[in-house]
Amino acid sequence: MATIRSVLLESVVVVVFFICFSVKLTYSEDVSYTLYDSETQLDSVISFNSHHTLHKRQSGSGNDSTTASPSQTSTPEYTEKEVSQNHKYYTSTVLRGSPNFNDYWDELFDVKHSEPLSGSHRVAVSVPINFKFKFYGHDVSKITIATGGFLYMSPFLHQWLTATQYIAPLMANFDTGLKNDSYILYRDFGDRFVVEWRDVFLQDQNHSDPFSFQTTLHTNGTIVFAYKEIPLSIQSIEIKNHPVKVGVSDAFYIDTIQGVKSKNGSHHRYSDSNEGIQRRTIYEYHRVEVDFGRIQSNTIVILDPLITCNIAKDCTTCLTQDDSFDCKWCPKVQRCSDGIDWLRQEWRDKGCEIQGSKNDCSFKDAKKGVSAATIGGVVVAVLFLTLLIMGGVWFFYAYTHPTSASGQWMINHRPSEMKAKMNKMKFWKRDSGTGEKYRVESTA
Repeated sequence: MATIRSVLLESVVVVVFFICFSVKLTYSEDVSYTLYDSETQLDSVISFNSHHTLHKRQSGSGNDSTTASPSQTSTPEYTEKEVSQNHKYYTSTVLRGSPNFNDYWDELFDVKHSEPLSGSHRVAVSVPINFKFKFYGHDVSKITIATGGFLYMSPFLHQWLTATQYIAPLMANFDTGLKNDSYILYRDFGDRFVVEWRDVFLQDQNHSDPFSFQTTLHTNGTIVFAYKEIPLSIQSIEIKNHPVKVGVSDAFYIDTIQGVKSKNGSHHRYSDSNEGIQRRTIYEYHRVEVDFGRIQSNTIVILDPLITCNIAKDCTTCLTQDDSFDCKWCPKVQRCSDGIDWLRQEWRDKGCEIQGSKNDCSFKDAKKGVSAATIGGVVVAVLFLTLLIMGGVWFFYAYTHPTSASGQWMINHRPSEMKAKMNKMKFWKRDSGTGEKYRVESTA
């Protein structure tokens, strides 16, 4: 009996260890960053669910783990538009070896750089931008620049910035403290915002030459990655201590309040009160992954935004724009969405998934004025045509049957007879107590 219990206990221990080890592996991809922002929100318990991808990812082949040895890159011959892909929310175009590389690269002279980003490792700083940049259709006025070669785009700040909601020209384990001349620079030009990682080194592969690359955010929502110096193939960058990503990603949040409280020996769960623990779960719903094999020195990647539901500000625009998304208008929140964006929780809680259809806001209501006018015009035209046909039939009958009542009426009211009757009519002015001023009398 003791032996059986011992075996069962060992089995449980092994299973628990395996589960814990698996969970650790699940989150080992993400690393924490030190944030410099006065409004940093770190109160919630954060959990991720990257597998809850509601829109299928458009993946390249470059995100596979590789153990290839470091190798120098070479610049191939220029191909005007080597690759153009549709990723549902963005289209990506890759230009390699372009003679017009400098058209996409901004030389940043005499620009300020953030001290926390210089001489640091895994540090991020939030900075404002002077225009509303649309990221997956959402307006962004503040971005977070990270030493690890990426921008974090969400207003909700937490330490696990590498997981999702990023713009990553080259997310990797960069450390600006390895050399004195490594900088992270940025400048707002008004029509674009440029961030440059200049002469930065990988912490665990610093034997190579430095990396230099930029990302540019344009006012129309276009994102440009420009790679000036890429001394190693991206596939050979070590992923053990930091994820390596090239592309963009977005997510939505679901908030719950969970907790137990002992009252009279019983336990109560709170989901709507201020008591308990606030938990925010982050669901990644889309990711654009650029193939690592296409990223070399003098390479340009252009990500052009596609039309999304949440940019529509009225019902008509919402229901008549591109059908790439199933756009719906929800009257309760006065917003257009396909249900998958930053405000998904409100959309779900207000019942918009049920009510937000083309029958509610409705497409018929949106076109009501035009439809009513069209129907009214058709009715008038039909009535006029009917009267015209009936008049023609009556005239033909009266003309061909002069002895009928209709024929006699037509004879008595022919133009010559009507003129004679008018000549016999007398008009005179008369004032009376009844207010009658004019009287017409005929002797016909």
